[in-house]
Amino acid sequence: MNKKHNRLSNIIRLATCCVVVLAFCGNVTYAQQKPKALLIMLDGFRADAMDNMPIPNINKLRNGTWQPGYKGACSVTGWNLEDARPSSAANHASIATGVTAAKTKVYNNGDTKNGNYAEWPSWLARVATMPGKNYKALYVYSWGENNDTARHPAVTFHHGSDEANADFLSKLLATPEAPDAILYFIDLPDHGGHGEGFYPHSNKYHETIALSDAFIGKMMDAIASRPTFTDEDWMISITGDHGGYAKSHGMYGSTANTVPVLVASKHVKQGIIPGIPKSYDLPVTALAHFGIDVKPLNLDGKVVGQEVSNLTQRPLSEGLVAYLPFDAEVPANVAPNGLAIETIGDKIQAGVDGGKLGKCLRIPGGENVREYIVLKGTENLKLENGNNFTAAMWVRVPKKQVGDPAILCNKDWRDGKQPGFVLCGAAQTDGVHEPGFKFNFGRKADTRRTDMGTFDVDADQWTFYAVSITPEGVVCFCQGKADGHFYWMVDAVKDAIINSGMNWNIGQDGTTNYRFNIQADVDDFALWNRGLSVPELRKIFEAGKKGQPLSTLLK
Repeated sequence: MNKKHNRLSNIIRLATCCVVVLAFCGNVTYAQQKPKALLIMLDGFRADAMDNMPIPNINKLRNGTWQPGYKGACSVTGWNLEDARPSSAANHASIATGVTAAKTKVYNNGDTKNGNYAEWPSWLARVATMPGKNYKALYVYSWGENNDTARHPAVTFHHGSDEANADFLSKLLATPEAPDAILYFIDLPDHGGHGEGFYPHSNKYHETIALSDAFIGKMMDAIASRPTFTDEDWMISITGDHGGYAKSHGMYGSTANTVPVLVASKHVKQGIIPGIPKSYDLPVTALAHFGIDVKPLNLDGKVVGQEVSNLTQRPLSEGLVAYLPFDAEVPANVAPNGLAIETIGDKIQAGVDGGKLGKCLRIPGGENVREYIVLKGTENLKLENGNNFTAAMWVRVPKKQVGDPAILCNKDWRDGKQPGFVLCGAAQTDGVHEPGFKFNFGRKADTRRTDMGTFDVDADQWTFYAVSITPEGVVCFCQGKADGHFYWMVDAVKDAIINSGMNWNIGQDGTTNYRFNIQADVDDFALWNRGLSVPELRKIFEAGKKGQPLSTLLK
């Protein structure tokens, strides 16, 4: 996407904002208060930026600490469109209308002007034209193509720079003339991502998100300062149009698709939105906030925030079928009643000095090499709900691999459409030019597959990797880097086939005859027959970062 990049050097400044404390009128009902909604769209806002950056204002909304009576329902496993590449225009149209590209007909940048908005108007237009109401609607944006995003005569459009828009909107929100329904677009994170990379460790990406959070804080303070605030019923929601990887965001099945979805209001439940909510759920949720019956509208988004995840936190020891610390020269599974293992090859070594958490396993790589570990009995491994499992480990690899070898696999990796899965290194995925780590699994139709990737290879550095399929139908692929950051991407389970009838192997595919063998050191390997959540996987990573193996969390 080609956009004009604003000069940031003269606007990266964060203002200290006063906290406005207002009395909570706890007996006021929804029907007695006037609904208001502010939907914020952050261009290029990856889901894992939520937990890797200081965003105090967004976190107030997320944690339910913004104002008395307001709660936050949030997901860090949200997605954008599936029927268009993760470009801006398609997702802007979707977040404006609550439908997918198949209905808006906006698939790429440049398509916006010819979108099907007569049939699928924006949520702003629907609110502004409600019979018997006199609601005002406003779209504030800084990207020129949004001039044509679901334009409607009942909606006011305001175009300016991000900094000018923040000043304009915050001042307007504090006045009686403030609109009732507002869509507010901030372009800054996309500039940071295209400039230095969308990974949250990128300084420019970090700065632009911090500034965006400060802008959002100005809106929150302006709203709370309104003399009529206690008589109003606000919904503030936030999502990203796309994420990104390296300096791009055009690839499918990656961190470009994984975005946060956050709704803060008096009527949502505090907690985690289950499953994989969509960015275009937020306009539909806003319509419901204004009392519009969304069921007859045939929208693709759904109302979110009324249900939050009620998954019980279970001990990490529960469902653990393999735990291999590799501290002894003979590899052993120390999980109680765990799987038997078998070491194949005369060059693979355990008990090697220099592990991440003691000693480690060393696997020699190369072409036509057969050095690996078999997790025996996994060909018939019973998984919760048929396909829920988690694998977590620390891995150290050289800069280059031969081929695209498996780190953990139970499928015929010669064909990614085959049943089963593979976590592999040195693989290139759609739109990515550098080899990295990816996760692949086969699906029920024999011509279907899902490829999730990619993550950077930190050569000769211990890096944490985990894959998990949860009971809520979420596939999580996580990376914990040596610099301390924890990243993830998600996809839907859909019709995945995880058990292939082959053994699960460390270092080879399920057939044990794959042409390439991984060259890697592996430490603190663990396998569960159930899915762990992103917070649980992060907990394991944080412990390992401090030199504490998984065993310290199992007590």
